[in-house]
Amino acid sequence: MLLRSIAVERNRYNGAVRPGTLALILLAAAAVVVALTLSLARDDDEAPTVLVDERTGVLHGIRFGDSEGEVRTRLGEPSDDHQGVFPQGADYTGPPAIPSPQTDQRPPRQPTPLHYDESAYLVSPTVGVFSMATLERGARTRAGIGVGDDLELVRERYERVECGEAVAGEPVFGGETPMYPWCRAIVGDIRTFFGEDPIESITLTRYTSSR
Repeated sequence: MLLRSIAVERNRYNGAVRPGTLALILLAAAAVVVALTLSLARDDDEAPTVLVDERTGVLHGIRFGDSEGEVRTRLGEPSDDHQGVFPQGADYTGPPAIPSPQTDQRPPRQPTPLHYDESAYLVSPTVGVFSMATLERGARTRAGIGVGDDLELVRERYERVECGEAVAGEPVFGGETPMYPWCRAIVGDIRTFFGEDPIESITLTRYTSSR
């Protein structure tokens, strides 16, 4: 009788997984799923780095002086036809004013805005690209200042810096006029503008008429 009981017990688990072992396997599988989920979440949060070269004036391979045709050849068709400086739907946190090149002022000629998702370019008909901006999360200057950083870091990383506030839009129902803080660093003949705090946009502008 005892031998028969032992045989039955052996047959019960022959080729099967014991309950304790099964629980351990399920627990390990759940841990793997959680680890993969966290890894994917980190990948989504870490945007690719976009270099904003404030020393030479380059963004996504576009340089100051490039023509509209050169921009389109490199980046393709713009993502929208909005006539503002920033892409359609984006809150403007750029420079309060971006003067047109002197060669476009007599007779007056308007620049062409070209938008590519979260980056933008102003193209003069006489001198080409003279201003470029980005709102991309991974955007970062050579000095190490990026979108999402505290605005106060600008004073720490650059020598020639001025800061202030600009009007962000019309007041709602007679309330206070909305404002946004900014800092601007001068690197050679390029003005590097950081808007909002934390920083939401980086705009490069060059005030020269030659390529």
